[in-house]
Amino acid sequence: MALGLVLSAALVTGCSGGAEPDAKPSGGETEKVTESASAAPKTPVFQGKPVPGLAAKPAWSLTRDEAGNCAGNASVKDSSQNDICTVGDAVILTGNSNGQAGTTTFTARLLDAETGKLRKKFDFPLHAESSGSTSSSAVTLAQVSEWRDGSPALLIRSRVDTPASGLKKASTQTVLTMYAPSGEKLGSSSFDEDTHMSTPVRNGYLVDASSIGGGATFIPIGDGETVTSEVSAFDLKGTVGSGLGYYSQPDISYQPSADWLTAKDVRTGNKAWNSKDLTPPAAIAKLVTSDKATSARLMPFRGDKALLEWSSYGDSEAVMTLIDVKSGRRLAEGPAIDTNGTVDDDGLAISPDGKTAVVQYGKGAVAWNTETGKELWRQAEDEVTIGPGDLPGNGVLYAYLDGVGAALDADDKKLLASEIAEMPQFTTNGYAAIHTSEGLFVFATQPV
Repeated sequence: MALGLVLSAALVTGCSGGAEPDAKPSGGETEKVTESASAAPKTPVFQGKPVPGLAAKPAWSLTRDEAGNCAGNASVKDSSQNDICTVGDAVILTGNSNGQAGTTTFTARLLDAETGKLRKKFDFPLHAESSGSTSSSAVTLAQVSEWRDGSPALLIRSRVDTPASGLKKASTQTVLTMYAPSGEKLGSSSFDEDTHMSTPVRNGYLVDASSIGGGATFIPIGDGETVTSEVSAFDLKGTVGSGLGYYSQPDISYQPSADWLTAKDVRTGNKAWNSKDLTPPAAIAKLVTSDKATSARLMPFRGDKALLEWSSYGDSEAVMTLIDVKSGRRLAEGPAIDTNGTVDDDGLAISPDGKTAVVQYGKGAVAWNTETGKELWRQAEDEVTIGPGDLPGNGVLYAYLDGVGAALDADDKKLLASEIAEMPQFTTNGYAAIHTSEGLFVFATQPV
């Protein structure tokens, strides 16, 4: 759900989440927010069809006016989408309210996913101009991100424009603060001007890849040292691993023909490993000749584990492996897949314990056990491609079939429900949030 930005002339004052600003949902209507997360006295009725894997009734709910909007994605530059409603074991809601004397307040709330109780409330009021007073305009954004250890985190970005007054020049300052789902402050940094209102944030760092000469700068939010890296904006898109992570660069050979890759540490730029030096899966190794070697592709998984796809150079038949991203050491050999040469529709869903993965890196999805490498199921050629969404551990794979939401049995891909209008978003403690035009509904998950 898009959240437009409101720029108003006003004086920013201190408040319960910091001293910052305002934003307004698209469409022009002002969203009302409440001090309490309680659904009383109104209880909206969930109009959607029952969703497999969720309790029959919501654990709690809020009306549309009470719920307001959700948050954006901190890693996407200039994103106007504000449809992320969960962060860790909490629900994140945002909205605007009008007060007395023309004041407007942007509010972000962290609610306990199990009970709906308010954990932390961030208010950013804008006060109306009065004759002869100084004023400022401000923007505030709430976005979902992750901290340096990879754990979920909330990012609040605030920009304050102070006009010239007397001998003082006009000035702009941007404040970025990150919070744990509990509401605990993790770190905060202030910057002159507004250059970081849209700079992507990953693992607690601003990722500035705007340098004309190439390379990237990683600026910590809170304590820590700024890191300058040779990694390009293009290479950053394929970064894997925790912290600043690792990126891969092609290592192309013509004698023999090969498409190896070199994995490098983003922080240092040092080589970690090269696929040329690793042993490919047996099914791929037997295809290697004096004229033709291997190709490899690196994809994210979780923490310091990554997926490495192996194939014989020029072939679409590939084998998935799970590796330690720091060394390239193989942890498990997975199933064979038939790639299609594109990455536009790539998909990955991982169970909470990390033992099951559903990947869609070519012609259909494949589910496998990442500890044993055993294939659980794969799609038939005459089936609609499954785009993996979430695998929350309740026995259901929430996925997209030609872009339409669906629920499938995680063990055998049996279709449990189709045409799910609003797909659930899952917390880390077993709850699912569904945000509709009627309101916000939070369900406990249950096994199917």
